[in-house]
Amino acid sequence: MKRTLSLLLVLLLLAGLSTAAHAEDVRLSSQALTVDGRSVACEYYNIDGYNYFKLRDIAFVLNGTSSQFSVDYDEAARAVKIVTGEAYVSVGGELAKGEDLSSTARPSTQTILVNGQKRSDLKAYFIGGDIGNNYFKLADLGGALGFGVGYDEKTKTIRIESRKETGPVTARLGLTADAGREYLDKIVFLGDSTTYGIGYYYRHGYSGLCPPSQVWTPSSGTLSLWDYDTAKIVYPATGKELLIQDAAKAAQPEILIITLGVNGISSLSEKEFKAEYSALVNNILAVSPNTKIILNSIYPVADSWKYQKDINNTKINAANGWIEAMAEELGLRFLNSHEVLAVDGKLPESSHNGDGLHLTGESFGKVMEYIRTHALPEYVG
Repeated sequence: MKRTLSLLLVLLLLAGLSTAAHAEDVRLSSQALTVDGRSVACEYYNIDGYNYFKLRDIAFVLNGTSSQFSVDYDEAARAVKIVTGEAYVSVGGELAKGEDLSSTARPSTQTILVNGQKRSDLKAYFIGGDIGNNYFKLADLGGALGFGVGYDEKTKTIRIESRKETGPVTARLGLTADAGREYLDKIVFLGDSTTYGIGYYYRHGYSGLCPPSQVWTPSSGTLSLWDYDTAKIVYPATGKELLIQDAAKAAQPEILIITLGVNGISSLSEKEFKAEYSALVNNILAVSPNTKIILNSIYPVADSWKYQKDINNTKINAANGWIEAMAEELGLRFLNSHEVLAVDGKLPESSHNGDGLHLTGESFGKVMEYIRTHALPEYVG
């Protein structure tokens, strides 16, 4: 029965179609395709300038890699069900090519579930008339499911790259020799107002920190997890505001330290927190697969912080556990810089700038020293 339902994903009925108009420009793609460096032939369409692939074809070619995912279809709910990390079970017909059916392309109205969460951001077209296939925008799939997508303009080749396993089983970065200033210079810091101070204090004489050219924060200073795909950061190279994914694509940072979630703990459940955070990470890896991402802990707050009901150290400690668990699940590294700041579980009054939350220049100095002495092992001589 399960196999029958799975097969329906490939042979969806007309009831799954929208009555919306055809896309403006649909044609079979003539570009080449590689997956982890090997050539793959399958059927895919270019729709309004973007490449769209059958979901099962992508699951098939990534099966057995660190980016594998399973695919199923719930006929009653008209829902495509994807679970990351699970092995894909072939139903036959994967990578098969057929005739050009571009004239039949219509937006699909199937519900898309990734790890049980509805994903309205995954754009799909149904191609094939009464009986056909869902075709998904490749870049969106990469961001949601955790594989890299690139394009070689010279050879006109689409590149899919599975996420590479990194580091030991334990995600937490342990004590190392001092990796030095050279290590700090390789890092880009992405975060909210608790990250902004790194560049601010550097400009005000704290040379042990990192310059604004290495700091990605919104101009407003506020960055919430649930805005990961719409919020814009000030891109230091140009001074313009860019979506986080676009900045990552342009910069291809060698190391990215993310410090986020202090706003999220005020309202998000553990499940919601992890879902939003993981989506952010996958969006970045989709366009910059070689970036080494470190998930940093949330910093403690002081007793004088006015909004203890919404953001307090109990919630922060719980969220830091979630972040470390996510790093384990995603094959990333976790930086427990919280421990260098907390005294008796809270931020000392002398360590913030007056509001109980944001760090002083001296406190950021402690964080930088902690980063240097809890470095990625491959950077320690």
